[in-house]
Amino acid sequence: MHVFKSKVDKWVLVCFALSFIACLMGTSVMLKIGGTANYVMAAVIVIAGIGFPLWILVSTRYIADDENLKIVSGPFSWIIPVQTITSIQETQSAITSPAMSFDRLEITYGEDKAIIVSPADKEGFIKALGSDKLVVMGKRRTKEARNSEKKRKPDRKNS
Repeated sequence: MHVFKSKVDKWVLVCFALSFIACLMGTSVMLKIGGTANYVMAAVIVIAGIGFPLWILVSTRYIADDENLKIVSGPFSWIIPVQTITSIQETQSAITSPAMSFDRLEITYGEDKAIIVSPADKEGFIKALGSDKLVVMGKRRTKEARNSEKKRKPDRKNS
């Protein structure tokens, strides 16, 4: 079993920090005013505005073994049987996903299903899923993909 943490972009950290500051400012006003309703509302804001995003930030990970890929992000989780994965390709799609970075991989599996992840160690992640998968990498192809591509293409300089 291999565990891969999500790569975290600096802009994600900035967004979380701004969210935390806004929540703390709002709750400080409510606590200053006082009253049971304001205390309850302050607790809800702290849990929803700070706790939930922080939970997602620290828990997003990808667990690969011989049979399944388990993706965990806060209270959300997906289990994808490895044999159903048909392709893995680089993407910078901004679609909502369990990825804390725009340096992402789109995993296509099953019948027209896809999920986007952002493992910090992309090459190790792909190897852990198995080399028999169709891996289409963008500009940053793995060494194995480059070597197999060289073997398939004849050298045109010597022709």
